[in-house]
Amino acid sequence: MRSEGLIAAQRKAKQAASEINLRVEMEVNGTMKQGNIDRVRALAPDLFNSSVGSLPDGWTDIVAAFVQEVSDIGEGMMSPAEVRFERTIAGLKAYIWPNADMQWTDGKGVQLIEAQRRLYILSQHKCEDCGADGKLVPLGDRVIFYLCQEHEDQAREKLTAQVQAFDARVRFREEVSILFQKHSTVWLHVSDHNEPILREALTDIKKIVVDRDLVGKIYVTKINESEGQLFLAVRYDPSVDHATVLDIDDIVHHVHRLSDEASMIANRGSSDDA
Repeated sequence: MRSEGLIAAQRKAKQAASEINLRVEMEVNGTMKQGNIDRVRALAPDLFNSSVGSLPDGWTDIVAAFVQEVSDIGEGMMSPAEVRFERTIAGLKAYIWPNADMQWTDGKGVQLIEAQRRLYILSQHKCEDCGADGKLVPLGDRVIFYLCQEHEDQAREKLTAQVQAFDARVRFREEVSILFQKHSTVWLHVSDHNEPILREALTDIKKIVVDRDLVGKIYVTKINESEGQLFLAVRYDPSVDHATVLDIDDIVHHVHRLSDEASMIANRGSSDDA
């Protein structure tokens, strides 16, 4: 495959990965806050199911209305059913197991079915994030949300930024391509906290290689991360002078030190968020 074709394939893979990552991020960050969970539970404790906690905050109102509607079908203190909720790409579904001990009539059965249907339809027109009027928003082949215009724009901006970052890495790799052997599989995708460190290091190494006429004699052979820390490996031709080796090794060691510090700060920030 030509390099252009490989880059195009990588870009497509990055787009798909970004879509999946966004879905996970939105689903994790969008799960119902405890206050809203408690609100739904308080309406009908006997109907409450832990699956409510996996639903997005924006659907709290329609879930609360559904729970109240189903609860009202009950007889006295008798709960009419067990309910489990599931967010699907087609909308919010409520799976119901009617209470066999209750006296069911055709009218009550119809009420139950209509409540399910109403919840399902309403979910297709409510933003999962804020509960405002929304619509189905495909963010990829298999990534679908129900969002208002504001939150759709925000989601698309995130995807665009991630793909633009990929394109920027491609351009930068071309700029420092003399540091990599032909057909090298070394790639520059690193964590956000390591990216500026890596860019500065490769730029500095390239300057030494060019200024000292050492193109083809010094190669970066490895760029990888382990637990958030960045590592570089450089290979030198035997003809490279000792002073140059020391200068570049200093850059590599400096990368490791800076990355170690940046990794600790990033991990500390993640712990604080949690």
